[in-house]
Amino acid sequence: MKTIYKFSIIVPIFNPGIEFKKCLSSIEKSTNFFSIRKKIIYEILIINDGGKKINLNLKKNYKNLKLLRLKKNKGVGFARNFGAKKAKYNNLFFIDSDLVIEKNFFLTLFKDSENLKNVGSIGAIQNYVNLNQGIMTDFVCAKSCYGYEKVKNFLEFSVIRSECCLIRKSLLKSVGGWRPFSGAGGEEFDLGHRIIENGKKNYLTKNTSYSHKWDDIFTRSKNIILRTSKYLPIFLSRKKFETKGAFATFDQALSALFTLLTSISLFLFIYQEKSYLFFSIFFVINLLIELQFLKFAMKYFAKKRILLYLLGIFIFNFCIIFGSILGIFNLIKFKLLN
Repeated sequence: MKTIYKFSIIVPIFNPGIEFKKCLSSIEKSTNFFSIRKKIIYEILIINDGGKKINLNLKKNYKNLKLLRLKKNKGVGFARNFGAKKAKYNNLFFIDSDLVIEKNFFLTLFKDSENLKNVGSIGAIQNYVNLNQGIMTDFVCAKSCYGYEKVKNFLEFSVIRSECCLIRKSLLKSVGGWRPFSGAGGEEFDLGHRIIENGKKNYLTKNTSYSHKWDDIFTRSKNIILRTSKYLPIFLSRKKFETKGAFATFDQALSALFTLLTSISLFLFIYQEKSYLFFSIFFVINLLIELQFLKFAMKYFAKKRILLYLLGIFIFNFCIIFGSILGIFNLIKFKLLN
């Protein structure tokens, strides 16, 4: 008797752009690819998180699609939980609306999850295609894609790949679901850690991939500040950095530290010329820490944009510094009020 693969695809949206159509089209292509090879039963749940009404004829154009709308915007974590609660099937695929998945996405994640041990969640690794092409977005794309180039097939990850992953509904419920974080997020760290604490593992597979619409450097900088401030309590409770490729790695923290030291020594140089030596040392160390990323960026992206990449590194590091300060301030404020 042939195995029947049953699954729910959950896509949270909030006033999506033109990429939403591309996302739905890629979902359709991937389910068609799957159905040719295996017997499948599936549903697509579009969760409108309190945004504007969508004028697209979704139900007419796509099979097995349901459009559910929340009255108020409550954040992507709440929307995902709502979708999981409404889902018919135990296998849940979460896909963000600004992604384009490869046609083998659903089949590959199912196949790989069956061949790996203690799977809690499994997601894909993003490719180097930037759906929002431009000088100001290419650096964000390069920085986000860095860290996975040496992965052969699979990578054990400390966080869940929230934007495109497969997880069982029963497991999601047992660990408490997505805990809503406002603004720039943090759900993937929190949930990923709880999955590991539950004796399961988060995996990434390189056997399929997805494309993403990357933010420009200014939008991403704002998100990094908020993201860092919200991640700080998670880090302090866990006392452990994330897997390479994730947001909060040891290398990233070290680079931010030496950017801070470089800046302080440069400021002191105005009043004390001897501090120039410290400035030079800290600056060179900072470059050495980021050397592998710069090589990666020049190999897979534009070689002529090396100065832009250097500027982007320092901008991102300053955002991490400011975010850390904001996070410490928020923790102190919380303790004083409680």
